Amino acid sequence: MGLDARFSLKGAGATYAPDRTFDTEHVRLEFEVDIARERLRGTCRTRLRALKAGVTEMVFDAVNFTIDGVRWNGRRVKYVYKDSQIRVQAPRPVNAEARVTIDIDYEVVKPKLGLHFIKPDRRYPKRPTQVWTQGEDEYARYWFPCHDAPHDRTTTEVIATVPAGFTAVSNGKLVGMSASRARRTTTFHYLQSIPHATYLVTLTVGRFTEIKDRWRSMPVLYYCEKGREDDTRRAFGKTPAMLEFFSKFIGVAYPYAKYAQIAAADFIYGGMENTSATTQTDAALLDARSAIDYTSDELVAHELAHQWFGDYLTCRDWSHAWLNESFATYFDALFKREDKGEDEFLYQLRGNADAYFQEDKEHYRRAISTKVFKRPSDLFDRHLYEKGSVVLHMLHRRLGEDLFRKSIRTYVRANRASTVESIDLINAIEEATGWNPRKFFDQWVFGAGHPELKIRLWWDAARREVNLRVVQTQATNGETGLFSLNTEFLFLTQAGFKRFPVEIEKRSHLFKFALPGEPLMAVFDPDHALLAKVDFPRPEEMMAVQLFKDPNAMGRIDAAHALARTGNRNHLTLLRQVLFNDGFWGVRAEAARALGSMGLEDAAMVLVHALDESENPKVRRAVYAALRGFKSTRLAADVERWRSREESYFAEAEALRTLGALQHPRYPEILKEALEVESWNDVTRSAALEGLAASRSREWIPLMLEGTREGHGQRARMAAIRCLATYDAMPTPVQDRLIELTNDSFLLVRIAAVRALHQIGDERAVPALRKLTQGDLDGRLKRLAEEAVEKLTKNIEEEKPAPKKKR
Repeated sequence: MGLDARFSLKGAGATYAPDRTFDTEHVRLEFEVDIARERLRGTCRTRLRALKAGVTEMVFDAVNFTIDGVRWNGRRVKYVYKDSQIRVQAPRPVNAEARVTIDIDYEVVKPKLGLHFIKPDRRYPKRPTQVWTQGEDEYARYWFPCHDAPHDRTTTEVIATVPAGFTAVSNGKLVGMSASRARRTTTFHYLQSIPHATYLVTLTVGRFTEIKDRWRSMPVLYYCEKGREDDTRRAFGKTPAMLEFFSKFIGVAYPYAKYAQIAAADFIYGGMENTSATTQTDAALLDARSAIDYTSDELVAHELAHQWFGDYLTCRDWSHAWLNESFATYFDALFKREDKGEDEFLYQLRGNADAYFQEDKEHYRRAISTKVFKRPSDLFDRHLYEKGSVVLHMLHRRLGEDLFRKSIRTYVRANRASTVESIDLINAIEEATGWNPRKFFDQWVFGAGHPELKIRLWWDAARREVNLRVVQTQATNGETGLFSLNTEFLFLTQAGFKRFPVEIEKRSHLFKFALPGEPLMAVFDPDHALLAKVDFPRPEEMMAVQLFKDPNAMGRIDAAHALARTGNRNHLTLLRQVLFNDGFWGVRAEAARALGSMGLEDAAMVLVHALDESENPKVRRAVYAALRGFKSTRLAADVERWRSREESYFAEAEALRTLGALQHPRYPEILKEALEVESWNDVTRSAALEGLAASRSREWIPLMLEGTREGHGQRARMAAIRCLATYDAMPTPVQDRLIELTNDSFLLVRIAAVRALHQIGDERAVPALRKLTQGDLDGRLKRLAEEAVEKLTKNIEEEKPAPKKKR
């Protein structure tokens, strides 16, 4: 099987789970957290079972520790600490199945990864004091000694002593809590009784408020900084409903003693599904205004779904990480279907497919499941999350509702509390349904790419038949082959709707279907389940019918864009009707985008009228964005008239971007005023920066450079970085500042700076970027730096000294 070199990068190779001499049965961490010194000091006690006879050592992953001593069954023993591993020497060879206990007394100070201390400083005096861990993918080794690979599952115990006034949260049940007045500390004792992977062991510490909720008889807990209780309830409040839905759908009730979610400051991901105690970014918390048209439900549902797919069942090695991430991404969409209906569900999956298509086109192509990678974090991309979710939806449609649920239940019940590979899912499907899914998995999971289909239609009046030629046009190679597809055609005639199932497996097919009359509408894949790029031109009259008659909202969206692409101004009336009247806001928003793409003055008038008539803030956001393509001072005045009245942060933000793009006569004044406005997650300030950049005036570059300085909100800083990267002929001060930001204290700012340098494409950044490809750095940062270096040096010949002349 071929592999896209753009993905694998130099140094990548086949990767497998590491060998083990012991199986970890229990890990007991007892330590004190010294926040002032950013230090963790204590003992890791590990109970192990020998996997074979004659074992003489146990190897622990451990990075940058100070080791105070090691004991084997209570006796001090020799060890070698080298190359980020502690090799503990057995006093004598160990018999197979024998159990031993190893105690490692250790200290870690200011760890570079895995354990993060968040504190206020002179630039951010209001930042809370917190400690949180992040173990995925292989960062647990930075804060406790362990076999740091997902195939080694263990029960865990965390006994954390923290300063008085702080709360510590960890996995499992809180079995005890005690306070020491003399030492001014509090000790929290947690026990996780169901085995889980070491990367899922968690610790969060902060001056938290605990908000109590319940699901059935189980505690559901939310932790946040004091004063953010209402924001937290808005963000996490549907958790009990999600627990009920997932438990019923999967057929296995949530298995752990509690479910907690902790809002962490400066968290470097959206969320992390630590077993029974998910860490969420505090950016997910919602004030009243953000909650008008924004929700954290997708994030909350995604991390909760991981409690089954990732925690209860864990990929045996990272090549099967789709069994964690694709499942969580699809199941958060399934909750949306339960909560908000089929249109919302399919619209989310449409967005997932588009995200994958963009990565496939602009970045690289790979199989969802591959063993060839440089580091595990390389796999956590749009293929793993978004493509995998759509592949699961295709599987869902292929099996039908009942058999898909039966397959999932069979899979989870057969593999509960253990590790899984893709073959386990294949076997469960076959056992539950009798269908052999190996061909499906070979093309969609172990193969790469997607079908590209050219479809041509004509009507044979004499035979009263519709003819359809379907051709797979994708280039076939070692990565991507011909696909076997099961789908349908839908036709509407005067007699009503009629469906015809089809199987596509060759390069070319000709399908003929008898109909009572010439079709008024023809739709391929009417349920919009197939992950494919489809070229299917149809008469404008057909697309006009589809715009109103297609029962599937995605079909109406497709029709809106198809009619807009014709440039026919006669379709403005049709698109206007949809913009004002369709029952699903997503169709109305896409109609606005379609109108914007036409570039017609009459279309702009329709969009302005929509600001008077459309109440849904998500539709209004699309209208403002669509107006950016029209260079008109009069339109800018209409945008400003409505901008100040918007209740939604996000609608106002789109209006600010549009004011800059349209160069409203007062846009400098308006946008500079917006830069001073405090808003949820700096939405308003970020939009003001982006509006200034949209004006294309270089006079704002100094202001954007100032916006990258520490002290500003991190999201506004990242917006300023993105804005700077949009300017051509990059000034030297901008290049120098972006290079400087590759050493910023906040990881996500560093990542934004690397992306900007990659986008700009100036070779002067290469030395700084190369420094980010080595050492104890986040895997995402390393990969982005490697990709940028590869791009910037691709066509540069290494300068060599001229050969000396012979004398």
